[in-house]
Amino acid sequence: MTHQTSQVLHHEVPRPALAALAFAVTALFVATVPALAQDPAPEIPRPAVPAKPTVRWAPGQEGKIKGAIMTRQGDEMLVRQENSNDISSVTITDGTKIERQSGLFNVDRQRRDASVLAPGLFVELHGIGGDHGNLVATRVTFSKRALRVQNSVAAGEVDLREKQAETAAATQRNLNAINAATRRARDSIAAFTDRMANLDNYVVKLQGTVYFASGSFELTDEAKQVLDNMVAQGQGLKGFLVEVAGYTDNVGNVALNQELSARRVNAVVAYVADKFNVPLRRFINPTGLGDTQPVGDNNTVEGRALNRRVEVKVLQNKGIAEADSSAKH
Repeated sequence: MTHQTSQVLHHEVPRPALAALAFAVTALFVATVPALAQDPAPEIPRPAVPAKPTVRWAPGQEGKIKGAIMTRQGDEMLVRQENSNDISSVTITDGTKIERQSGLFNVDRQRRDASVLAPGLFVELHGIGGDHGNLVATRVTFSKRALRVQNSVAAGEVDLREKQAETAAATQRNLNAINAATRRARDSIAAFTDRMANLDNYVVKLQGTVYFASGSFELTDEAKQVLDNMVAQGQGLKGFLVEVAGYTDNVGNVALNQELSARRVNAVVAYVADKFNVPLRRFINPTGLGDTQPVGDNNTVEGRALNRRVEVKVLQNKGIAEADSSAKH
């Protein structure tokens, strides 16, 4: 098992969280970057993120948005303005220039295609008001660091079936990335993807939660004991998958909290995979979800401690589970 030292994040005023569910097996191999402290700082209660645009752009109105992509469906995206609750509907067209900043001081530009505009990516875009309150993007830019963060976290409500409905080229690129990061897997990537799309065929057999210190992604002895017990209870289980989701409290920078939650997930996956030789193909979409879905009150020390967590569920194929149950009776 690789021991990672906990690190500390700089405080910023809490902002509405991003949420997502996307392929993130590769996050296990992302190099460590500085994490930022979460506690203690005066918290400001934050409203829930709206599920629809809150800003309407007049036809022909010139506009600029700097913030994170929350959701994307085809050429339509929801983008939340940085340091704000303002959410805009943004349309991508064939004429939209998409560029990644590079070089010294990010003055150079590299053209990219629209497939990189996925939930979780922090962008700066310019556009003109469309015919239904939307902003039609003329230019979208993002940094290399923003793209690295997006590889392990995503924002918004992204349905797995919508993810599979992406273009064939984008799907192939995703599968190639997973294949490179999961060389130890014995199943083919196609089989892995089919398994992801059919989670309705699985039932929860075991579940547990591990907790973390503020700003840390290091597993405590208590957390390791929880994981050890789950593995012991699952001995002999056939046809299983492991679902892992990580969270933070609401103190600190949103993007860095997303990254911290992903690193907490990575720590759990690394511990279970390395200590118990569980193949990476068994882990389905291990994902960091930042400060979304709190289970405790973020205005109290105790509540924040409950929110700094990783939830682990062991799923078993319904057919196998039913067969095992019949055999016992």
